[in-house]
Amino acid sequence: MLKNYGGLKRGDWLIQNAANSGVGRLVIRIAKARGFRTVNVARREELVEPLEKLGASVVVVDGDDLAKRVREATAGADIRLAIDAVAGTATLRLSECLSDGASIVNYGRLSGEPCMVSPNRVIFAGVTLTGFWLVKHLGAMSDGERRALYADLGKRVAAGELTTEIEAVYAIADIKKALAQAAREGRGGKVLVRP
Repeated sequence: MLKNYGGLKRGDWLIQNAANSGVGRLVIRIAKARGFRTVNVARREELVEPLEKLGASVVVVDGDDLAKRVREATAGADIRLAIDAVAGTATLRLSECLSDGASIVNYGRLSGEPCMVSPNRVIFAGVTLTGFWLVKHLGAMSDGERRALYADLGKRVAAGELTTEIEAVYAIADIKKALAQAAREGRGGKVLVRP
């Protein structure tokens, strides 16, 4: 998403919601490695410090005045790309943080609602909304492009640049406990099941 949308260059800003999710944390790491600055929208105040330690440029707690607080935190910077995992009114709030001509890439529907964007943002500011489905994206790539992508990701994983937090590991015999923990809100990482 960072490579194919928004035309970002070193020093440019992007904004994302669900910043504490697995994808959100990877976006922070990859963006930092590429020299992009990130505004990261979280649901709870206690997520601010861990995301800053991870490398987030700015972390803000979601709310109705999001655009105002983002402008203050970034000194009014142009934000060319929004990455949206939530949809619903969260998409609307992201759109209000963007510069004219910016792009919103939606890859999830955590709210269970359709994406919302004001016609004013689309018509007068030229903000665009597009969907991203990894399976479709990978299917559209040539074999060489896919190999290059996987090679790059493999290098980043081997270098420790891309990691994910593991909260717990369960034996398959404890699958009910694993599922209960995985369903719990506010987890600090992935729940894995081993044979």
